[in-house]
Amino acid sequence: MFRKDKAVVLLSGGLDSVVSLAIAIQEMEIVMALTFNYGQRAYGKEIRASRQIADYYRVPHQVIPLPWFSGLLPKALHFAQEASDRGMSNPWGTASIKDEHFLEAKPVWVPNRNGVFLNIAASFAEAHEASHIIFGANAEEGEAFPDNTPDFQAAINQSFQFSTLNHPQVLSPVGDLNKSEIMDQALALKVPLDLIWSCYNDGMTQCGTCPSCYRLKQAIGKADSAALLEGKLSFTH
Repeated sequence: MFRKDKAVVLLSGGLDSVVSLAIAIQEMEIVMALTFNYGQRAYGKEIRASRQIADYYRVPHQVIPLPWFSGLLPKALHFAQEASDRGMSNPWGTASIKDEHFLEAKPVWVPNRNGVFLNIAASFAEAHEASHIIFGANAEEGEAFPDNTPDFQAAINQSFQFSTLNHPQVLSPVGDLNKSEIMDQALALKVPLDLIWSCYNDGMTQCGTCPSCYRLKQAIGKADSAALLEGKLSFTH
């Protein structure tokens, strides 16, 4: 019998990581999906979405708390402790979309976040004898975020030659795709889009105004089968 490669998945609950999981699970045995609570504004929504998606795909799921990370977060991503603050703490308004810096990395940059996440995933991969780590990096975000690029992936894969014994390799199933192409993949694979959470905020619905929501809405509009998305994703704005 053909033996599938084993993989650990980084699962945030957002479009990119979920589609990456949906692609990988067709050819690999997913031994663990990891979601990180690092004090981000939307951690509750991300954990809930990730748990539901892991259940949907029947994948073991674990939340990794990183409380020390919260002190390193940019203001835009930091979780507001008071409920009154949360209700009025969306740092993005509709006018922000016109800002030339709106989609840049700096306002939401978390120091070495993906490096930390992938190194933790490598520990799980080695312990579970997994040969791959599934990572939702993509071409569109790679233009602004250097830790979404093939060069970063190659560098961290090289580092695992020294820091692990089984040398797991990072694999980005959507690494060559932009957001609309990822959305097309989601539709083709019948991904449960009603379960995803791609928003930086933690409201009742995705805010529709943060950079992540903006990219998602643009992808919906450009997707080949945009009509099929009606009712699957909702936004406050």
